[in-house]
Amino acid sequence: MSSAQINKSFIEKSRCSECNIRSYSFCRCLQEEKLKEFSSISSEKKFNNKKNIFLQQDEAKNIYNITEGNVKIYQLIDDGRIQIIGFLYPGDFFGSYKNGKYNYCAEAIGDVRVCIFEQKKLDQYIEKNMILAKELLNQTSFELTLAQDRLGVLGKLDATERLAKFLMNISEQRKRIGWQNNPISLPMTRQDIADYLGLTIETVSREISKLKSSNIIKVLSSKQIFINDIDKLTSLSI
Repeated sequence: MSSAQINKSFIEKSRCSECNIRSYSFCRCLQEEKLKEFSSISSEKKFNNKKNIFLQQDEAKNIYNITEGNVKIYQLIDDGRIQIIGFLYPGDFFGSYKNGKYNYCAEAIGDVRVCIFEQKKLDQYIEKNMILAKELLNQTSFELTLAQDRLGVLGKLDATERLAKFLMNISEQRKRIGWQNNPISLPMTRQDIADYLGLTIETVSREISKLKSSNIIKVLSSKQIFINDIDKLTSLSI
């Protein structure tokens, strides 16, 4: 093995072994001795704010795992509007497809780093490591959960209830990956929140003000909210 190959293997091993999100990523099931081989089938890439990671109907060659930052996934509607499916956090896996085409668009929120897996190489690796297949299925199921959450938010809930459920979902999502879930960070724009909730941006701002006036939340900044009364917020979101 050449010195270049040795250095490459060392870098790849270090990237996986020292990965901050490994404990809640789909690769967490792999033992240390498996990481060197696993790292060889992936690469890391950075996307700047608002950059497309892929677009709906692009050829689906790769799948992705977030190592840093947040990602917005959304679908394009025939009339030109967008329908936001959800917001992803570090450790989340995405890139589902149908008939070889991506089902949705993925866009970076802030600076984002992802591990990129070529679909064919990952499939071959999974065939030899079936424990990873189970974890991958769980992650794929999470994408479906996001869509189901959105349907729940948009169901028969009024504007206040939609916002309350959204804030609780974000809090629970952060708790799931071991992050502080109060205060919660909202890296997405108010317009993104409005699109996701099926509301206008003016209504979102008004509902935030109502929750603030009721002392249920405290607005620390445009990107951070502290939940003063989790019980009341939860009761609004049921």
